[in-house]
Amino acid sequence: MGNSSSILKKFEGLVKEVKPDVVHHHNISLLGYRLLKKRGDYLNLYTAHDYWLICQQNNLLKNGSEICDGSSCFLCSLRCGRPPQLWRRRKEFREAVGNIDILIAPSNYVRNKISENFDIKAVTIPNFVPEPPSRIEPSGFSNFFLYAGVLERHKGIMNLINVYREIADKIDAKLLIVGDGSLRDRIKKDVRRNRLEGKIAFLGWVGRGLLYRLLKDAKALIMPSICPENCPLIALEALSLGTPVIASNKGGLSEIVEKIDKDLIYNSAEELKQILLNFNKSKYISYIIKTIWKKHYSLEYYLKSYFELIKMPLN
Repeated sequence: MGNSSSILKKFEGLVKEVKPDVVHHHNISLLGYRLLKKRGDYLNLYTAHDYWLICQQNNLLKNGSEICDGSSCFLCSLRCGRPPQLWRRRKEFREAVGNIDILIAPSNYVRNKISENFDIKAVTIPNFVPEPPSRIEPSGFSNFFLYAGVLERHKGIMNLINVYREIADKIDAKLLIVGDGSLRDRIKKDVRRNRLEGKIAFLGWVGRGLLYRLLKDAKALIMPSICPENCPLIALEALSLGTPVIASNKGGLSEIVEKIDKDLIYNSAEELKQILLNFNKSKYISYIIKTIWKKHYSLEYYLKSYFELIKMPLN
């Protein structure tokens, strides 16, 4: 349980053959925790893209609805329809995690949460997104806020729609929704029932080209997550295009948004309403936001931080 003997055997063979200086683990949840145990004289790295080390659901949401307080993993797993992962209680699991030389967290929030549970060296290196195309055509839309992501409860999309419904007669800007998920039909039904077709438009999944155009033209990207996000790429893509981000104060989102303006971080539906009603994009200079991306979330910054960490030259 919690491991794959065939994967483990293959990994051991690769280590023996290659004799690597560095082994860097990423998403190993389906491969088995024993991969973390060192099998040679190499630097053992692990990037925490989610909460897998400390959460059976990987998202740190208790019962799929609220940020976890760490008190009832067994019941949470049952309520979420996932068999309890009893192997997490084994001494062998903690020993394997203890073999990590350096844990890389894309956000301070994730680093701190994992450090509360495991005494291992941890550093923060944010995620990165590549530089967007130098020339991006207009999207064909104007005066809109953008939601782009999966249409699931933990992303807070229904909360955002409820907020927009309550201010529909006070706000000129539309809300464009990009993405798909289990809430798609419910969202469409709610929009029709509340006669919000003139304020909320559902575009579904769109290609990368159109997404870039929408991100560039939007007044702001809205991230209403109720789950503790790590360092979401869509927020970084918005910054790379010079577009501000409005976000809930969940997880690592605030670490991104505060670099633009801490007043774009909200803690309640009422605060979000006020941000939307009083939003003035002219306050946010595109060039400055792009500079924030370049300084903190570009490939160049990531590689510089990474190679400094492992004490290796770039070339």
